[in-house]
Amino acid sequence: MNRITLCAASIAMALSGAAIAAPTAPSVDVYGSNNLQFSKIELAMETTSGYNQMVKYFDEADINVTFNQWSGTTGDTYKIYFDGVEVATGPISGSQTTANFKYAQGGRYQMTIEACDATGCSTSAPVEIVVADTDGSHLKPLTMNVDPNNKSYNTDPNTVVGTYFVEWGIYGREYTVDNIPADNLTHILYGFIPVCGPNESVKSVGGNSFNALQTACQGVADYEVVIHDPWAAYQKSFPQAGHEYSSPIKGNYAMLMALKQRNPDLKIIPSIGGWTLSDPFYDFVDKTKRDTFVASVKKFLKTWKFYDGVDIDWEFPGGGGAAADKGDPVNDGPAYIALMRELRAMLDELEAETGRTYELTSAIGVGYDKIEDVNYADAIQYMDYIFAMTYDFYGGWNNVPGHQTALYCGSFMRPGQCDGSGVDESGVPYKGPAYTADNGIQLLLAQGVPANKLVLGTAMYGRGWEGVTPATLTDPTDPMTGTATGKLTGTTEQGVWEDGVIDYKGIKSFMLGANNQGINGFEYGYDAQAEAAWVWNRTTGELITFDDDRSVKAKGAYARSLGLAGLFSWEIDADNGDILNAMHEGLAGGSVTPANRAPTASASADVTVVGPASVSLDGSASKDTDGTIATYAWEQVSGTAVALTGANTAVASFDVAEVTQVETLTFKLTVTDNEGATASDTVVVTVNPVNVTPENQAPVAAINAPANVNAGDVVVVDASASTDADQDALSFTWDVPAGIDAVVDGATVSFVAAEYTQDTSLAFTVTVSDGKASSTASATVVVAKKVTGGDQCTNLWDATIAYPTPGTQVSWAGKVWENKWYANVGEDPTKSGQWGVWKEVGPASCSTN
Repeated sequence: MNRITLCAASIAMALSGAAIAAPTAPSVDVYGSNNLQFSKIELAMETTSGYNQMVKYFDEADINVTFNQWSGTTGDTYKIYFDGVEVATGPISGSQTTANFKYAQGGRYQMTIEACDATGCSTSAPVEIVVADTDGSHLKPLTMNVDPNNKSYNTDPNTVVGTYFVEWGIYGREYTVDNIPADNLTHILYGFIPVCGPNESVKSVGGNSFNALQTACQGVADYEVVIHDPWAAYQKSFPQAGHEYSSPIKGNYAMLMALKQRNPDLKIIPSIGGWTLSDPFYDFVDKTKRDTFVASVKKFLKTWKFYDGVDIDWEFPGGGGAAADKGDPVNDGPAYIALMRELRAMLDELEAETGRTYELTSAIGVGYDKIEDVNYADAIQYMDYIFAMTYDFYGGWNNVPGHQTALYCGSFMRPGQCDGSGVDESGVPYKGPAYTADNGIQLLLAQGVPANKLVLGTAMYGRGWEGVTPATLTDPTDPMTGTATGKLTGTTEQGVWEDGVIDYKGIKSFMLGANNQGINGFEYGYDAQAEAAWVWNRTTGELITFDDDRSVKAKGAYARSLGLAGLFSWEIDADNGDILNAMHEGLAGGSVTPANRAPTASASADVTVVGPASVSLDGSASKDTDGTIATYAWEQVSGTAVALTGANTAVASFDVAEVTQVETLTFKLTVTDNEGATASDTVVVTVNPVNVTPENQAPVAAINAPANVNAGDVVVVDASASTDADQDALSFTWDVPAGIDAVVDGATVSFVAAEYTQDTSLAFTVTVSDGKASSTASATVVVAKKVTGGDQCTNLWDATIAYPTPGTQVSWAGKVWENKWYANVGEDPTKSGQWGVWKEVGPASCSTN
């Protein structure tokens, strides 16, 4: 057929009304196994095993979409569009086609499919497709269910208002993410993320906590992070959040992702560690273990993208945490600083990779003995905030009442207790200042921590005792001067989830009353000196110390007055809104310009040179805790005049000529801060003639030793505090009592105290020499007599009963033992070993036969 004939045929078909049909429009199969829900993360939903087996994250989701064309022509190729943007194309395979492709961006999309051939394309009806990602981009904003007692505030967004939300709060307390008053928060700290490795302290929690962690760590290297409770984190369905059986991500994590969609500026930060989960941190003196940890945290943040950084809750560097046998006061501090530096470097890498901002924070203890083990001024340069845990100062671990979260020292304290200058009731000097919020904050500021990186803690719970009756009080008007007989007990309905601790909302409902009038036999009191509240039932002896509206507002005003970053709380599920409201009102009502703190001038140590010489004067160690050093000014105040170079800089210098006799030159450094406050310091430069040796100064001997010990104690007599003004090397010669098996090691003598039938004084004398002169010092150690036989111990270990309360002491086999966690029936203290439930406290002072 020729061209003319073909053309005529085409015209004839057109005139007759016939047309060439496009392909049949695709019909998307919305009832497939995935219901058009796909995910970049694969989570085991029906089992519990090791974290790495349960959680698998991929950079792209595998998408499988099936469409049908049961009649008509199918066409040759398909094109798939998400919200009008082409995302995939391929050949049509017949009346039913499955498209397989990968997609990286999570979200909810309107998907359409085109079927095309040479005649044109036909388009399916739009359907919704979900690509789940851990940033929550596939989720709708969370619908909230917040206690209406929470008011609304417009607090400065640069002010930190944070709280802890704990993983286990969804159980007994039934407190879920949608209950969090997120509009009133800048930070949510999610507690807690565990670290695999040595975790004996977790056993003290009881229940399944230890076993759950062991399961999570199966197949995971020590010192990597995992999720402790996968059911709570991502398996449990919350109907109020729209979770279905097929939802790719559920649990707290999906709720937090949806909350992030509602409050995109909210910082949600995983808190790693905590009281019973801090054991692995003590191994971080080893850099290889830190490297493993830091790498795992990076992977964790890349997997769970709704998180905005990392919070380290190491309780505590240097010791004093749940693991009584852990802590190195010398090496833990540098390890903590190194950890902060390495985490910051990792987060900077992550920021460069993702374009996001990640915060590094840490919750720390604020007792003087905790702060002295870490130079937080060195650590803070890598950190965004320190969350100062200004609570848990007193509690039911002993029977001594006191304010558990006071801002200042209480009126019940002894003279000199507040600043640590006095002695206790036994005449023993206090080792440091009392535990208060102000004492802790002032110590951190004195270290050089900037005020605007410190967040002050508030308590949404109380700590309490029983047995504090009027007869025990030394001041009849102050129950804090009484003595307790044990921890507060109660029911979960009252907010007592563990002995000695009660939720604030329980205090409010059962003890405080709507107008703070006191109910159910309780009376309300307030220590205005300490800014601390309490409730007390003088009939039952129940006494609770807690934060209330008044004390929290005082903390807010205090934070503003010092220019602190803000306030945070432990923990949100214990509040009814009163405490969080007070946090905002305190920060608003106390919004004043903080008083300027004077700088600290440091002219460095005195210098000795031999003329002629060049001398540098270094004032760079000068600091200003709430601003900057604006000016430096060096001036000579005595001695032969010299020409100073750089007299108005941190480091000045000058030259001295050769001298025939010793000369001393004194220089004064004055620093001025950005507010005009000044401080001064002096340095003395001694110039010696050539070949003239300065007069030697004798060393000063000093001994530190315990005054009283018991038989079996390891005793260390230490002269390492001896000093020599000339910085000469020192040698130590010891005069040790006869008959003791002592180990002499330079500046120290150590021995195990023997048993004596009567109190025995052991005198030690050390002679300290610099090779030219010497001095001596002495100390006496009194070993208490060993009680043998006598009355039988009243707390003998009983093999037929369990010991459920940690801290219970028993006597057995001539020794006193204390349980670290729940001790089962028949767990013999003598067979406990290093990792067992019982630890040895010391020799028994009564008969165990």
